[in-house]
Amino acid sequence: MPLPVSTRLSIRGGDLERLGRYQIETELGRGTMSIVYKAFDPRIDRYIAIKVLRDQFARNVNSRQRFLREARAAGGLGHPNIVTVFDVGQVDGMPYLAMELLEGTTLADRLNDAQPPEPRAVIDLAIQLCSALSYAHERGVIHRDVKPANIHFDTASGIAKLLDFGIAGIEGRNEKPVADGGTIVGTPAFMAPEQMLGESVDARCDLYALGVVLYRLLSGRLPFDEDGINEQINRVLNEPPPALNPLHADTPKELVELTLRLLAKSPSGRHDSAADVLEELQDLRARLARGLLGAARKRNLAWRWPAVVGGAVALVLALGLGHVYRSQNDAMVATTFGFGEGLASVIAREVAEPLLMDDVTALGTLVADFAANPQVLYLHVVDRGGSIKSSTNLFLQDEPAPRLDSATVRREEPTIRILQSDSGDLEFQVPVRFQARRIGEIQLGLDGSALSVAARGTLTMMALVFLVALFVIIAAVAVMARQQRQSIERLSWGLRQIGKGDFDFRLEMDRRDEFGALYRRFNDMAMRLQERHGVREVTGPPPRIPHFEDGDEDMGQTREMEATNPKDSDTVPFSKVTRFPGSGS
Repeated sequence: MPLPVSTRLSIRGGDLERLGRYQIETELGRGTMSIVYKAFDPRIDRYIAIKVLRDQFARNVNSRQRFLREARAAGGLGHPNIVTVFDVGQVDGMPYLAMELLEGTTLADRLNDAQPPEPRAVIDLAIQLCSALSYAHERGVIHRDVKPANIHFDTASGIAKLLDFGIAGIEGRNEKPVADGGTIVGTPAFMAPEQMLGESVDARCDLYALGVVLYRLLSGRLPFDEDGINEQINRVLNEPPPALNPLHADTPKELVELTLRLLAKSPSGRHDSAADVLEELQDLRARLARGLLGAARKRNLAWRWPAVVGGAVALVLALGLGHVYRSQNDAMVATTFGFGEGLASVIAREVAEPLLMDDVTALGTLVADFAANPQVLYLHVVDRGGSIKSSTNLFLQDEPAPRLDSATVRREEPTIRILQSDSGDLEFQVPVRFQARRIGEIQLGLDGSALSVAARGTLTMMALVFLVALFVIIAAVAVMARQQRQSIERLSWGLRQIGKGDFDFRLEMDRRDEFGALYRRFNDMAMRLQERHGVREVTGPPPRIPHFEDGDEDMGQTREMEATNPKDSDTVPFSKVTRFPGSGS
C-alpha cells in the first residue's frame, strides 16, 4: 500500500519523514548531486544511511537510471574496506541507496583538522584502499569518484572504508561519448584525463584518483586545483603534476615514485591493476618494518656484518686496552713501591745507631722528622724483641708492634716485605742492620688510596675509550651496511619496475660511490628498453577537449557536466603517449 503523500520524502520542500519503510531522522551531509540522511530501518531494527539524488538529477531519467544501475552493481560488493550496501531502489521516482551508518569522519575532515599523516600511516591507508579497489575491479565495478570525502577513516582502529559508489561504472559498459552529447560525472580535482575527455574508462581511472589522494596526503596539496573546470581540464591534460615535495623528510622515494606513476596522463603509463599497486605497497611496508632489531631477529646479513666486525674490534680493543692498563698500573705500583722502599731503607740506616744504643730521644727526633712527609701514615721503630722503641703514636711506646688486618703480601724479599690492607694502605717492613747484624725493624705505613684512585680512574678511562671506540666503529659499519643494503634494495626495486613494464623508471644519477656506475648502467638499460618497447605513436584522430560552462562550484565536489559545444571542442595537443607491453595500442 503506498504511503500517504505527507509521509514521503520531499527534496524540494525540505520536509522529510519517511522513504518507503525507512524513517528519516536527520541530514548527515549533502553534495552537488546527492544528499545523505540518517534513517531507521524497522525491519532489521538498525540505523542506516540513506543516499538520494538531489531533485534536479532525480528528475533526469538518464541520471536516475544510471544511479540505480550502478548502485545495484556496487551493492553486490562485500569487503571490509567497502561500505556495506543493504538496499537499492526507488520510491515514487526517487532513487535511493541504503547503506551501513558509519560513525566518525571522513579522510577529508581529518586532513583539514589534523597534522599530516606519517609515511607509514599513508602506506597503511593506501593498502586498504587498493585492497578495496582490487576487489571491486575484479568484479567489474569501477568507483570513478575516489577522493578523501568518499573515504571513511576511523582514527581509533585505523580502518578505512571506501564510500559512495553512487556514480560507479560497470566495466565493459559503453557510455555515450561527451562529443556526442554525453555527460561527465566525477570530481574534477580527482578525475583522470580520459575521464575528463569523456572517453571509455577502465579501472585505471580509479588508480589515477588514488594517486591524487596520495599526492594530497604526502604533500598537503592537490596536484591540480584550479577555480574553473576548463582551466582544471587544461592543466590535467597538458601539464605534468608539480614536483611532489613530501611534508615528512623520511618519506620513501619509492612511495613518491609510485604516486607520480599513478598520475600518468595515459592509462597505459599507470599500473595495470590495483592488485599491482597493492603488491608494491605491501613490499614497501615490509621494507619499512625491517629495522635494525627486526633484521637481527631475522638474522639479516646487513646486521650480522656489523655484529661480526664489532665483536672482532671489541676483542682487539679489549686485549690492547687491557695490556695498556696493566702496563700503566704496574708502572704506578712500581713507582709507589720504589718510593716506599727507598724511604724505609733510608730510615733504617739512620736509626740503626740510636736503636743499638737505645737512644730513645734520638729515635724520637728521627721519627718526627721522617713523619713530617704527608704520605706517611705511621712509622714504628721495632727492636729485635718485637717491641716498639719509637713511633708516631706515642701510646704504642714499648708495646708489641701491631699487625695489619686482612693484609695482602704484595712483595716479600730478604730486604723488604710489603703489605697492603683492604683500604689500600701500604706497609713497608725493612730490617735495621748494624754491621750486617739485624737489630730491629722499620714499619712504615704509606697512604695507598691515591694509587687505588689512580688505578680506578685509569680503568674507567680505558673502559670509556673502549665503549666509545666500539660504538663509533659499530655505528660506522652499521651505517655503511645499511647504505649498501638500501642501495641494493633500490636497485632491486628498479629491476622489479622494469619487469612490470615501467621502462621510464630511473635511478639516481648523483651517486658518487661504487653504486654510481651500476646505477648509470641500469638507466642506460632502461632507456634502451623504453626506446624499443615503451613509446609508440598514437594512431587515429586525436581526442577532443570538451568545453564546459564555468561556475563557482568547488573542484572537490562531485559534478555531472555536459559539454556546451562538443563539436567545436579543442583537440588534445600532445601527440605521444606512453604505451607498455600488454596495453592497448
